[in-house]
Amino acid sequence: MSVLGKTLALGVLGSLLALPLMVRESSAQQDARQSAAPAVVQNGNTTIEFQSAATNPDLNEQELATWSNFADANPHVANALAYKPSLMNDPSYLRKHPQLADFFTAHPEIKEAMAENPGNFVAIPPRPGE
Repeated sequence: MSVLGKTLALGVLGSLLALPLMVRESSAQQDARQSAAPAVVQNGNTTIEFQSAATNPDLNEQELATWSNFADANPHVANALAYKPSLMNDPSYLRKHPQLADFFTAHPEIKEAMAENPGNFVAIPPRPGE
């Protein structure tokens, strides 16, 4: 076999051996793109887009941490707001839950952010039977 033939044979063999690695790298890149894309759920005429707090500039991590502390201490209130965010402006509900009214008085920026995008502040657990 000539030198040219050996060189071509080695080139073809090297390409065949590298092919699985290139395919694996390509699928890894595809997985990375898919994980970077926000999850989207379509429910009737409602589209819900889930974004990572780390990649969403609209989310303030300090506000989220402050709300999380309140929600951990008041899970029934947090759960009620998760299902019905309009309760944050219901005077009757706020009278029954003065800790929420006090929280919103102390943190009006969080109330404003919640009113604009309530889904940023809650992880809604499934209702019984769902």
